[in-house]
Amino acid sequence: MSSNTDPSFLKKYIVQKILWTIIALLLVVAINLLINKYAGGYFNDLAQRVSGNYMLTGLSFFFSEILIGIFPAELFMMIYQSKGWNEFFFIVLSLGIISSVCGFIAFLAGKHLNEAKISKMVILQKKFKKYGDLFLKYGWIIIILAATTPLPFAMVSFVAGYFKFSPATYLKIVVPVRIVRFFISAYFIKYSITLLQ
Repeated sequence: MSSNTDPSFLKKYIVQKILWTIIALLLVVAINLLINKYAGGYFNDLAQRVSGNYMLTGLSFFFSEILIGIFPAELFMMIYQSKGWNEFFFIVLSLGIISSVCGFIAFLAGKHLNEAKISKMVILQKKFKKYGDLFLKYGWIIIILAATTPLPFAMVSFVAGYFKFSPATYLKIVVPVRIVRFFISAYFIKYSITLLQ
């Protein structure tokens, strides 16, 4: 049985997550196409009502990201896809920043938990042991995968903090990678509806 720190295991893990990312993106595009084709009028009416309140949607996404992504960012992108590119660009950028901030909050929570006495509990040590060796050796790769793939971003950020990953390195990796990932998704969402024309 291969160890979690074996290069072959990591390679297989990365390929698996990339494939899941491609599948997830294709599913988002397919769902967006189906909604626009069969329920476009209803969805656009709902989106118009929701999209007018930036504070509400921003807070909804913030709390969603804190609670391990109850509402995916792609849902918010679909709501705002009818906006002009300049406004849509600002919205997607804001989503990327909010997500990065939420990830860093989870990171700090993990760091704080490690420093607290509760982190010495046997149950907690066993819970994270399977991630420990892998994360300590390939932490930056796991963080990049979490920022770009369907991995639970908040949970990986928490584990990064727990295992004392460098906060500065974490931010340098997460912020640009997370924002680029959001723009890639946004591009496919915004322009997928042209396939129906």
